[in-house]
Amino acid sequence: MVLAALVLLTGVPAMLRAQLPRAAVAPEARLDVIGGRPSSVQGAVGLELPAGAYVRVGLLAGLGATVERAETSRAAGRVDVLARFLLDPFRQSRLGLSAGAGVSVRADPGERVSPKLLVALDLEGRRWANGVTPALQIGLGGGVRGGVGLRWSGRAAR
Repeated sequence: MVLAALVLLTGVPAMLRAQLPRAAVAPEARLDVIGGRPSSVQGAVGLELPAGAYVRVGLLAGLGATVERAETSRAAGRVDVLARFLLDPFRQSRLGLSAGAGVSVRADPGERVSPKLLVALDLEGRRWANGVTPALQIGLGGGVRGGVGLRWSGRAAR
């Protein structure tokens, strides 16, 4: 009897996980303005990877232009890794708020490439019929930053 109970209990965690919506790896596209010296406008693409029910890790690569003091612009880029904690991962509300931290590596002309701490707040809107969710982000990472993004996601999970 005890052996039968143990065998049945080993399957319980798998059955419980089956009830939770599964977040898949999802693409993301962004347009960001990064202030500071120098200021930059960059487009970025990347992936949002689920790291549990409440955490997503974003890997993004951006490319754009840095605006210098003399109003000249040059090519610039960045790579971001941002882990976000979602307050509503199962889409129970129309809007989803998340906070995150990570690392941003900017490559600006004439500047030394070095990692910077990245902190951000995200506000996701309602998911559109085509699976795209719009998002706004503000944060700090190599300067004050703000941006808009589009994330592709499933119906039940952000």
